[in-house]
Formats: sequence, structure tokens, C-alpha cells
Amino acid sequence: MGSTLEFYNEDFGRTLFPLNTNKFLINNGESLVKDYINKCLDKDNNHYSFISQIRVYGAKPENHLRRTVKLDAISEYYIYDIIFRNKNLFRKPHIISRSHYGYRFQEGAPISPTSAYKAFKGAISEYTSEYEYSMSFDVASYFNNIYHHDLVSWFSELGASDADAEGLGQMLRQIKSGISVDCLPQGLYPTKMIGNDFIRFVDNYHGLRSKKIVRFMDDFYLFSDRAEDLDDDFQAIQRLLGDKNLSVNPLKTHKGNATLLKMENEIDEVKQKLLERRRILITQGYDESGNEILKEHLFKSPLSEKEMDYINTILENQTIEEEDAELILTIMRENSGKVEKRLPYILERFPHLTKSVYNFCASVKDKELLSETILSVLKPKRRLMEFQLFWISSILEDFLMQTKNTAELIDKLFNHTSATSISKAKILEIPDTRFGLPELRNDYLVSGQSDWLAWSSAVGSRGLKKISRNHRLKYFGNSSSMNHLVAEIVLNA
Repeated sequence: MGSTLEFYNEDFGRTLFPLNTNKFLINNGESLVKDYINKCLDKDNNHYSFISQIRVYGAKPENHLRRTVKLDAISEYYIYDIIFRNKNLFRKPHIISRSHYGYRFQEGAPISPTSAYKAFKGAISEYTSEYEYSMSFDVASYFNNIYHHDLVSWFSELGASDADAEGLGQMLRQIKSGISVDCLPQGLYPTKMIGNDFIRFVDNYHGLRSKKIVRFMDDFYLFSDRAEDLDDDFQAIQRLLGDKNLSVNPLKTHKGNATLLKMENEIDEVKQKLLERRRILITQGYDESGNEILKEHLFKSPLSEKEMDYINTILENQTIEEEDAELILTIMRENSGKVEKRLPYILERFPHLTKSVYNFCASVKDKELLSETILSVLKPKRRLMEFQLFWISSILEDFLMQTKNTAELIDKLFNHTSATSISKAKILEIPDTRFGLPELRNDYLVSGQSDWLAWSSAVGSRGLKKISRNHRLKYFGNSSSMNHLVAEIVLNA
């Protein structure tokens, strides 16, 4: 991987809210984006700065929300660029008995989160058998509680230049309007690299006694043959975290065997085989549209009769467990017809799996039926998560723009009672000239506003004839320096 642009594009589909507005602007105007960033970093230029970013909420299990921000094209490119340029500063663990996994570059490319997590679980399984005592815990709301100044100091101590350390500090400060905490965005590979390395002060502490310590981001596992080693280390680690304004989550603190792993002998034989299929089918990467690339040869081995009977039993149950829903969405893509009628249940019961539903929908052959299914979720007047609306809008754009329900889907999504600026931006950026989308975008292009609704409308207008598009964008670009940048890129694309 030889450039920031490659790094950005490779990670794009994995992010929480991958807006094509940013991808279009960065890929078609990288040099202009860089020039804009340099103006933001120029201390003598008071007319440019990184702007405050909009709050968004990802989805977690049990209807919990993940609070973060959606970065505009300028800040998003900058965070990828500064970490890519400093990628060699992120090094593998140097203490054999203390390992952390994932989120750095290896042999010139980002380590796959999937392979890293698999290695992490493998280490836990090995050490659980090897040592008599174990303990697991994580940091409560880790990213939301990291202090701005601590991040800047960490980056400087890591070996970054003064200019880069100051630049990162400026960006993190300005995107949060000067607020000192909750400044590190979530869901991006470069910020995961930051989070994973920042907490190494725990790994490196000289006074820990546990025989083995393994960590994936802020998830810790301690192992020893002496229970008092774990107790002493747990106290020491909490004090270390406290010095950084961080604390342990009591609800996820467990003693004994590694409680978050289900041992193979606890799972019935058929489900064990299905889980093995899922492990093999784990995503290898994403194509240009952000869709999962799966190992095609695996589909040549059809599900056995026993496996299909097992899945049918799950699908016929009135309720479906979260683990089973995720399993089905992965391994049933070649038998999507059997799952379609349960999609409304999965979407409503497990909002955090909506992105998995999006990937599943690529294999659904009957798009008209799929459009009816999505409408059935949108029609009731009930609150939906921003994450759900965003990924349902992605389903619309990529799979349902040629159905009889397209216009109604656009209306329901854009005017939903739970719609946000980001979920609406996902609709506005669709480069289609039908269904009243040009008129919808025009309302924001002529309003003089400079925000996601305006920028996505400008990028969405790329589907118009030049004479119509250029006339609107020239006036749109007069409203702000950011609007001017967006207009210039779209006009010249």
C-alpha cells in the first residue's frame, strides 16, 4: 500500500457511516483537499480551520448507542494521511509475555482486523488451558474518555514530528470546538491504530505480575497460576488507567476462565460446523463499492441437509438469538430466499446488524420483494436508529433504485421521524435524476448553508447535465470556503 488514498479507499467500506460524498471529493480532488488542509494548519492564515463535526450514533447490541462524530472530507482525509505517513511508528509488542493484536501496518499493509481478532481469541484459548487463573475486563467508553492533551503527548512521545503532533492536536481540538474529551472519532482504521497504541502504557508497566497479558484494543485478559497476581495487577492497571481519566467497566469484569469464548464442546455438532463455515467466510476485503469480498470457492460446498434443517429450525422460531441472526446473514447468502421473510424481524430486533443485512441484500434476487420488506420496516411510526436509516438508505441506493417502490422508499427514509442530517445526506448524494431528487437537492444548494445536506446535494448533482449542474454549483460555492472546495471538485470531475 503506497499512498494515503489507497489506505482510505481500502478502509472505506468498513467504517460506520461511509458517505460517498467524502469518497468522491477525496478521490476526485485529493490535491485540492491537501491544499485546504495546509491552509488549516497555517498559523498565519486565520480564514481556514478544521470545522466542528456533527454528532452521530452507531449501533451496539441491546439497543445501546456508540457516540462519535462523522468527519467531513477534510478532517477524514487528514486523519488517514497523518497516520499513514507515521505508520512505521506503530510497532508490534516488544515484551513476549504481553501481547496486543491488530491495528497497525505489517509488510506495508494494514493488518486485517479479522485475522488479528482470530489470533487474539486463539491466544486466550491457549492460555486458558495453560494457566489456572484468568481475568478479563475492558475500559468503559474508552474512545469517549481519552483526554485531548494525552493524545497529543502520546503522539509526540511515539516519535511524530512537532508539526504532526501539533497538527493532530489542532484537528482534534477544532472538530470538537475545544472540548478536551470525546475528541477521537470511532470506526476508522487510523483512529483504531491510535486507540490501540495509546493504551500501551498499561502493557509496558514494569510492575505487572501476570504470566501472560493479552489485549485487543481495550479488552484485557490476564493469566497466571496465582490468583493474587491477577488481583494485584487489576489494582495496578486501574490506577494506571485512572491517571489518564479512564476506568474499568464493572459489568464486563470477569474472573475464572475466559468467559467471552464459548468452548467447542459446549456447541452442538451442527452449529459447530456452521460456525466453522462462518469463520472461513470472514471478509477478506471490500470492493470499490464497499461490498464484502468473500472466498468464492467456499460456495461450491453446499449446506448439508442437517445444516439446512438446523437453519430452518432457527428461522421458524418466533424469536432468534443475536448470534444465530449474524450466523445466518453470513452463511445463507446463496440461499437468501429462506431468510427474506425474517429480515424485518432481524432489522427491528438487532439494529446493529443492519450493515450485515446490507451485505446480505446483495444476494437477494427478488428486489421487488426486498423493497416491500424494507417498506414494512419503515411504515410503522416508531423510532429507528440513525445507523439503521443510514444502512437501509445504502440498501436503497445499491439494490432498490429500479423497483416500483423506489419513490416511496426515498420519501419514507428522507422524511422519517428519526431521520438525521447524515441519514438524509445518504439519500441526497445518490446521483439519480428521477424521483424528485434534483428538486430535493436544489433546496439545499440555494439555501446558502454549508453542512452535510448541502455538500451531499452538490455531490449528488453530478448526475445532472453539465449546463444544469454548473449553474447551481457556481452560486453554491460562494457561501463558504468549504462549499467552494466542494463545488470546484464536482465541477471539474
